[in-house]
Amino acid sequence: MSDLIITERLELILEAINLIEERTNTIELANKTDKLTILDSLAMRLQQIGENVKKINLQKESFFEEKLLIDVDPIIRFRDFIAHHYEKTDYEIILDICKDHIPKLKNKIVKYLSEINS
Repeated sequence: MSDLIITERLELILEAINLIEERTNTIELANKTDKLTILDSLAMRLQQIGENVKKINLQKESFFEEKLLIDVDPIIRFRDFIAHHYEKTDYEIILDICKDHIPKLKNKIVKYLSEINS
């Protein structure tokens, strides 16, 4: 996988992260029906992130570990869980991931992209 394709996938991940951050910030003000819709959309964006991580990892296995110091196994496993067992997804876990783990992932990707673009 070329560096350009990796960069494009990382940018797709950042787009999903930005949507996650925006939607996570609005969830507290939403009514019950809208909260469920937002949580569903967060799950889909997490799945999208996992899919892109998985595709990068399949082509360049050590990229995340070497360049971003990230263990991708939990990201990929959660993607697989959402994809195959969506009805068992715990929304508390989704919110935890969005609030606690997604910002860390974003920071590492932004730092990496700024380093390669400078």
